[in-house]
Amino acid sequence: MKFRTRLGKTSGASVVAIGNFDGFHTGHQKIAATLIETARREGLRSVILTFHPHPRFFFRQPIQLISTDAQRLECLRRQKPDYLFFIDFASVADLPAGAFVRDILLGKLQMKVLIVGHDFRCGRDREGDLAFLRRQAAAAPFTLMQARTVRRDGCRVGSSIIRKKLAAGAIAEANRILGHPYAIEGIVEKGAGRGKTLGFPTINISTANQILPAGVFHTRTEIGRRSFASVTNIGPAPTFAADTPAPVKIETHIPGFRQMIYGEKVTVFFIKKIRAEIRFASSQALVEQISRDVASLDI
Repeated sequence: MKFRTRLGKTSGASVVAIGNFDGFHTGHQKIAATLIETARREGLRSVILTFHPHPRFFFRQPIQLISTDAQRLECLRRQKPDYLFFIDFASVADLPAGAFVRDILLGKLQMKVLIVGHDFRCGRDREGDLAFLRRQAAAAPFTLMQARTVRRDGCRVGSSIIRKKLAAGAIAEANRILGHPYAIEGIVEKGAGRGKTLGFPTINISTANQILPAGVFHTRTEIGRRSFASVTNIGPAPTFAADTPAPVKIETHIPGFRQMIYGEKVTVFFIKKIRAEIRFASSQALVEQISRDVASLDI
């Protein structure tokens, strides 16, 4: 696989998939599988084209992303396309849709087949919709393939609905739509040490992930090549917080784990929500509840 941060000419004719691929959900997985299979069948180069930052960030529109750039790229690399282009969105943001197709897709990428999802648009002001692309395909010519819509739980799969599920703490539902567990990555930092005092030491995580569902969750925590059943709390720790708003903390307890791993990278995979985070009347009441949370783990 050739990874590129600037647009350049491919070594041969190609089939191209374009998207933001936030979360790399089951719909994205269908597009990637169609890309690889079509390239193999037609003897073409497989090309994935994606952008940073997300266009909504670029245009200062509110959004919380499911994945960091690093997570998104890792998922796309695992698809093993011939080319993965990770391009600054500013370089194409003002291109008219016709110029985007002519100069980039047909010119640089030598595209013969374009694979898109149901809501794909390209070009300045998102003017290049599916109807536009069909006209372009007839004139160019190239083949336009619209990936089959994927549905889960009666809903059409899309990043927007997954963001809503995650923000609401509906982890099991979000995971079914994603096709894999939601995960956050971060660096272990020193905490207040309360968990150790209570008998349930935690690793405290600083993360670039934007969606941090509040509550207590069954999770799996990956440290290097090791994976552990864990309980993760996300919230301001209200039992110990003052009345003023406290910052959100990510605290993960791994039963039996006692190593010092400050500064190390960890990944936390969310399995299901156990309960909401609440303020307990005493430390002892909190300890009793954590004991029940840990006992419910499938270790």
